[in-house]
Amino acid sequence: MSESIIVYKANDHLEASSCLSNLIIDDIKSLNKNSYSIGLSGGNTPKVTYSLLKNDITNLSKIIFWTVDERWVPIEDENSNQNLINGFFQNTGATILDFEYTNTTADHDANLYSEKLAKNITQFDTVILGVGEDGHIASLFPGTTALEDTHDIYTSNEVDIVSKWRVTATYKLLTSVHKVYLLVTGENKKNILSEILNNGNTPANDLIDKRSETFIITDQSI
Repeated sequence: MSESIIVYKANDHLEASSCLSNLIIDDIKSLNKNSYSIGLSGGNTPKVTYSLLKNDITNLSKIIFWTVDERWVPIEDENSNQNLINGFFQNTGATILDFEYTNTTADHDANLYSEKLAKNITQFDTVILGVGEDGHIASLFPGTTALEDTHDIYTSNEVDIVSKWRVTATYKLLTSVHKVYLLVTGENKKNILSEILNNGNTPANDLIDKRSETFIITDQSI
């Protein structure tokens, strides 16, 4: 296992979610900044963590939430990550940097969001990432063109999974984040977790290799 990986072992998904929430809250308190940015992913895995953060962050008005990746669909679509994020954090006092779907092209909308992030965030403090069974993180899937993007902080990616196009944070952005947390829970993630911890050839490993430190929170035996 890479020396840059720090693993937190929990007994179940709830405990893992609580651990992640506590780690982020502790970081917010220790840095004591006027604003603190958190990148949020979609899917079912982080929902408990989001509920805990919503309830336990003392001052949500200094939090800036941004969207790690999105299916290129309208926000009303049931598969929209932005819709999920807004469902947790709208009307909490937090700043939400919405990804906006314009129905032009995914590349156009990714560029717009890249500009929004650069304008509103000077330091990317924390990001929460899930890991797919193929080792993808954000919408950086194995074999896709976004893996090779070294210029942009946010880009479009053709994946043909749920939606044809995705938009996603790139390695360039994710490498710059102060603290990256991979939340890897469930028996279906046991094999990919083992591959990642054994220096596998996955997008998750590519990110780990580019960083000096990456945190993994899991309920699986290691």
